[in-house]
Amino acid sequence: MTPEQRKRLDEDGYVMIKNAIEPIGLERVQKAYERIQSQTAQKWREDVKNGTAKGGYGHGPNAHTMSRVDEQDEVFLDLSANPKVMPLVEDIIGQPQSISVTAHCHHAGTKAHTNWHRDWPSWMHHKWIIKAKIFYFLDDQTEDMGCFSIVPGTHTLPDGPPKDQYRDDTLETMPNMKKVLGKAGDAILWNVLMWHTGTANTSNKDRRIIIGSYQPFWVKKWGSRTPPPVVVNWADTPQKRELQGIHAVGGRASWDRLDVPYLPEHEELVKQKKF
Repeated sequence: MTPEQRKRLDEDGYVMIKNAIEPIGLERVQKAYERIQSQTAQKWREDVKNGTAKGGYGHGPNAHTMSRVDEQDEVFLDLSANPKVMPLVEDIIGQPQSISVTAHCHHAGTKAHTNWHRDWPSWMHHKWIIKAKIFYFLDDQTEDMGCFSIVPGTHTLPDGPPKDQYRDDTLETMPNMKKVLGKAGDAILWNVLMWHTGTANTSNKDRRIIIGSYQPFWVKKWGSRTPPPVVVNWADTPQKRELQGIHAVGGRASWDRLDVPYLPEHEELVKQKKF
């Protein structure tokens, strides 16, 4: 991370990364996104019709959110370990773990599907960011597409945005609001304490993004859930194991592969755990 990038993250709460998807391949990511969107579209339409659409990132009439896409296509596991992004993530989190990868579509001609908020309680560490996200743009992001909007610098405030102001019809009157624009393949890496929202997509184009979330390696990712084979098979190095949180689950459980060692610094921790 350059000094300027570090400064932007510390002072503003975010940094832009040009051509961030380049090492993975924009077309490869777009095709995987489109396949999963096609496979889940019918269920999304039925849920919207029945009023049963629930989920994060405004999943419902205005947005189709596809969760855990990294468990459905290896391209999103590769994206979670993006060599153009990981040095920055490591600088702000330390030893990061990929918590989730989500695909999101904010449909053309629809309202904002959220109000101003922050994603995390005001927990701060003297050195590390406890949770960061990256939004990858699959298409050029323009002001009328309901683009991701932020208030730079608010990640340092003790409280989130006011609940009874700057909502719905007054959403875009938030002081110091900034709409995040970019080209297809660009990304924004940001501290989830920063105030943010989406706005109405008044364009004739869907706004398509991939959302990656990172936390420190010691966060328990899987709980009692068994990692799917696509994740276990992909994690063929100690570094990939750490990134996917496999080292923090049940040790060498029946589903686990025995051919990949732990990172040296984790060996003592492993010995102390009761798996």
